Amino acid sequence: MRWFVRGALLVLLSFANLNLIWSPDVLPNTLFAWTLVQSGNVDYDEFATVSPIDERPDRIDRNAYFFRGCGPVDRNALVASPLTSPRSAGGPPPPRPGEHVCSIFPPGVAILALPILVPAVLLGVPASDATSLLLLGHLVASLLEAAVALVLWAVFRRFVSARWSFGLVLLYFLATSVRTVASQALWQHAGVHLAIAAALWLVLDERPASAGRVFLAGLALGVGTVARQTTAFATAGIVSRRTFVRVIAGFGIGIIPLLVYNAFAFGDPFEQGYGAKPFGTPILTGLYGLLLSPSRGLLVYAPYLAFAIAALVLAWRRRGHVAARLRGLGIVALATLLLYATYTEWWGGRVFGPRFLDDQAPILFAALAWGIGHGLLSRTLWRRLFWIGAAWSLLLFNAAALVYDQTWDTAPVNVNFHPEKLFDWSDPQWLAVLRALPNGGARAAIGLALSLVILGLLLRLEGVWPRRLSSSS
Repeated sequence: MRWFVRGALLVLLSFANLNLIWSPDVLPNTLFAWTLVQSGNVDYDEFATVSPIDERPDRIDRNAYFFRGCGPVDRNALVASPLTSPRSAGGPPPPRPGEHVCSIFPPGVAILALPILVPAVLLGVPASDATSLLLLGHLVASLLEAAVALVLWAVFRRFVSARWSFGLVLLYFLATSVRTVASQALWQHAGVHLAIAAALWLVLDERPASAGRVFLAGLALGVGTVARQTTAFATAGIVSRRTFVRVIAGFGIGIIPLLVYNAFAFGDPFEQGYGAKPFGTPILTGLYGLLLSPSRGLLVYAPYLAFAIAALVLAWRRRGHVAARLRGLGIVALATLLLYATYTEWWGGRVFGPRFLDDQAPILFAALAWGIGHGLLSRTLWRRLFWIGAAWSLLLFNAAALVYDQTWDTAPVNVNFHPEKLFDWSDPQWLAVLRALPNGGARAAIGLALSLVILGLLLRLEGVWPRRLSSSS
């Protein structure tokens, strides 16, 4: 019962900000249930315009950046189609007349959402009701992230005390992009987090992992790859010579839904919706942008996670099954960082904070818990620096949860076309959010009050109020 109450309070916490944070990106993931149930296919023809002059208000522009052509083509109808929505670099061209319309995104999160969204379809919620779609997507995302937090909670308890575990769970939920992105709408992040957290729970133990556990870990990461393909990298962090066959077997089974979807949507199981993305950013520029830039840097928005990096380094000086796993997962995190550092759109679009590196949050927090259990914060100075950095992150992410609305991202210039703005220390994104906080009005004030009430209930449930979380290590 306590685990259920914990999860329910975390779901409520993701809604308590009263600020509907979303992006057009999430519409295909949400509409997937409607097209699957009502049309029995995976295209979005029934929701998209049929021509450039089709301006029906209940239709989505077929040239929108999150749509691409798919399926059989009427060759007699292939004519030039003017762009009405800019495409991302290297992405597929917009659907041409005569082509079906599909999402560019992999279907993993949309599939995970079916148990919640299919009943909504059957109950008659119209696909044209944008508010209902966004709220339902918010509900699914919050449920997934609450599940992630509970799984990570169980992982943390293997390494640190109950109070430290609770503190780390709160930091995961409130001092990362979880509260401002992953739990707010149906992006891919929640599916990736759930897959990686499940794999960590299965293998991060000082006891040798059983054959069944490593198989299930591979399966979880395969399912996570259906949500975002880069999740596949994490298999390298849990595989060994002894477990290779079982991990790969589980991964292969888990990835089958992606192959089936690609075959249905694009006619080729190895085709994927994103297109041939370019990776031409100078690596030093990308690394600075992802780690230290004023408006996307991980260590700017979450400086306390520097201790998670230190824990991954510490794992190379320790023995044991967990340390060995963390060494592999550290390499995975580094490889992911280097990949995104060279990606043309390394900043991850219009979003608050370090979006792309957010997928690695479960690994970083598991490493942090293990490191704390091995004396990483045994010195008073390190503990103080850790909590100072955590307090800064709590301020930024929770301010954004209350008032973030993408205004800074699009005015006076759009960061997707002027990424140089992300390097400007005179006008960082987080400062714009802090400045907007006093203008949040009654909604922001009520959202803050609700958040504090729910946080107080969590503290009371865990028996740590009013004692300090740092009193136990």
